Amino acid sequence: MPLFDTTHRAQKLPDDGPRNGWWEILPPPPPARTLGGTIKADWAIVGAGACGIAVARRLAELKPADSVVLVDASRVGYGASGRNAGFMLNDHAHGGMEKHLEPGRRSNRLCGAGLDYLRELVGQHQIQCDWSEWGRVYVAQGTAGEAHLADLARAFDGLGVAYRTVDRRGMEAITGTGFYSRGLRADGSTLVQPAAMMRGLGATLPANVDLREETPITEVRREAGGHRVAGHRLIAPEGEIEAKTVILANGMFLEEFGYAKRRIVPIALFASLTRQLSPDEVRRVGEEGEFGLLPASPNGSTVRLTRDRRILMRNTLYYGREKTYSPEMMERVAANHREGIRRRWPDFEDIELAGTWGGMMGFTRNEGTVFGEISPGVHAVTTTDAAPMTKGTIAGKLLAEQLSGIDSELLQLLLSAPKAAWLPPDPILRFVVDWRIKRYEATDAAEL
Repeated sequence: MPLFDTTHRAQKLPDDGPRNGWWEILPPPPPARTLGGTIKADWAIVGAGACGIAVARRLAELKPADSVVLVDASRVGYGASGRNAGFMLNDHAHGGMEKHLEPGRRSNRLCGAGLDYLRELVGQHQIQCDWSEWGRVYVAQGTAGEAHLADLARAFDGLGVAYRTVDRRGMEAITGTGFYSRGLRADGSTLVQPAAMMRGLGATLPANVDLREETPITEVRREAGGHRVAGHRLIAPEGEIEAKTVILANGMFLEEFGYAKRRIVPIALFASLTRQLSPDEVRRVGEEGEFGLLPASPNGSTVRLTRDRRILMRNTLYYGREKTYSPEMMERVAANHREGIRRRWPDFEDIELAGTWGGMMGFTRNEGTVFGEISPGVHAVTTTDAAPMTKGTIAGKLLAEQLSGIDSELLQLLLSAPKAAWLPPDPILRFVVDWRIKRYEATDAAEL
């Protein structure tokens, strides 16, 4: 009988909620391959989002003789990486970053490398995900928003990010509404249908990656072998994975196994996607046929007109330690989104919503990382800022290279970032985050 000297049991399993509008407008996927019985692998990766997909792909490429099992509690593209607003950012600046330029430069290089890698993969595998090089516009409406936009411009100047100012008339031409007073347009980043991109990335993994979906991992057991770790066993409801090395890429649920506790602030954001606009309707929403707007204000709304003629509205912050969303919360969120649409385009105040959903993002106190070995034979990779897709993708790729003995300037750049700092426990952290959200809601209400 093997001796398990450590067992980490999941205190809570992933539950992304019953909706994901991006997912629901796609054709149904093939049936999931679930885990049954016991399988053995050299590498077991938990979480098939941006980080997990990237580390699995790169490990399989670098170690073609090794077996890699990638397991996810739901479906690829349904979880957090398929729920975001679809901005693949090549840099990440924010107001206040002009005072901390070195972390900003590091972050921007990592984001840019992640975007380049995604662009290469989407092109190589011809992934149909409405990939667009439109860029993004940071927008403001009221006095508070204008102040945030000025801070952002100073950060761009300090970081060397090229942008151009868009006045009210220019914003109206882009969006078809006089709601916005000004914007900063930056090129380089892209827009995608995130669930479609993730599905495509999952469907094009190397042959030595065994993808198992709809398989939550409930326990991670470490098997002792004298003075070394002999291996690990991952327990699922219908089977087990025996692996030499485990990589946890399960985002906010990392802490549910007891790892990286009180290091990441979980913030829930919510989005709605409308039905498709008719050709006549879409002419009332700007001159370019698509756009991507990011708020300069922390409490502002992210807004898109997608290539398939839908309006995406994302706003409403919520301290997400519970990692679930009540029906009452979702009703309030949908009402906020409808009001946001009405304020911009009154003709669409009663437009049908194709879906309203929530998703998790993580932030750290010191812009720190969760990356590398966290326990003997157990490694972790996750992202903790507002550019999770590009930064998460490159982090996963770099972890696979580190585990394969490949060093690089980019890896050293990532390793130069501080580790995520300790955070106070609840209820102190909850009180602080709720207080900040209420302050944003009070001062930036005009930006929703």
